[in-house]
Amino acid sequence: MSLKPLIIGIGNRYRGDDALGRAVALELRAVVIEHDGEPASLLESWEGRSRVILIDAVRSGSPSGAIHHIDLRAGALPPEFGACSTHAFGVAEAVELGRALGKLPPEIDFFGVEAESFDAGATLTIAVGKGLKELCETILELLRKEREHA
Repeated sequence: MSLKPLIIGIGNRYRGDDALGRAVALELRAVVIEHDGEPASLLESWEGRSRVILIDAVRSGSPSGAIHHIDLRAGALPPEFGACSTHAFGVAEAVELGRALGKLPPEIDFFGVEAESFDAGATLTIAVGKGLKELCETILELLRKEREHA
């Protein structure tokens, strides 16, 4: 099992704020991969990892740019978080399939940034761009603290 954390930035880079996860992946390139959110390959990507952080744009009714953090070992993603997926099945379904199959990593967290636009061809909105910067800092700080306690 790999002790190095895996960060997966999920989204469609050509659909406005849905590109959030991939934008974080670009910012943190040294420790992350980009992914489109397809469940079977998502499960495969975290196989053998002890620590996984998933990042995606969400729409729950919170203000644009708001950051949500969920410990996925403790519970499922709220249903409204999956409503903006560009796939019929997405992150929430992949996580629950992994849970059912006993294939969740020992530590798995989800960070979502509240999106404003999923328009085709659009770029990140200003609010989500600000959330992206804050999220990168939050994740780097989380990983730094984990390394100190290891």
